[in-house]
Amino acid sequence: MRYFTLVFLIVSFSGFSQTISKQVIGPNGANFNNGSNKLNYTTGEILVGSMTTEDGSIQLGNGYYPSLVLSTLTTETPEIQLRVKVFPNPFTETVFITHPTEQFFEVILTDVSGKQLFKTPHQKEQPLSLDNLTSGIYFFTVTIKDSKQSYTYKIIKR
Repeated sequence: MRYFTLVFLIVSFSGFSQTISKQVIGPNGANFNNGSNKLNYTTGEILVGSMTTEDGSIQLGNGYYPSLVLSTLTTETPEIQLRVKVFPNPFTETVFITHPTEQFFEVILTDVSGKQLFKTPHQKEQPLSLDNLTSGIYFFTVTIKDSKQSYTYKIIKR
């Protein structure tokens, strides 16, 4: 009896195999065909990419494709390491600028409307007095003298 049950299960599983095909998952769409051209579209998709059809041609596809290799676009760049540091933030009277290797900077301070309040050369780890500013938000742009790299920070005066 065990042998018969085992054979029955093997035969039944092999007779009901499934296939996976590329399908579009979407809330709405339509298909158009004029003989030589075929257009399938959906609306509301968040994913669009190119894929290869069975005959080797490339087509634009959307939806879920398990064989499609996609990369995510991002605004984050892990290679960027901000080595210039401006502290403390928020500040009350003075701000300090540090960098592991650079000594001299050019500092530009602007308000939120874009008006430049001052531009001055500055040396690493020397206090920069900003006690004459009113409380609010400012943009602090630090340019490294030698490499001309600029970094902009939002700073808050208490």
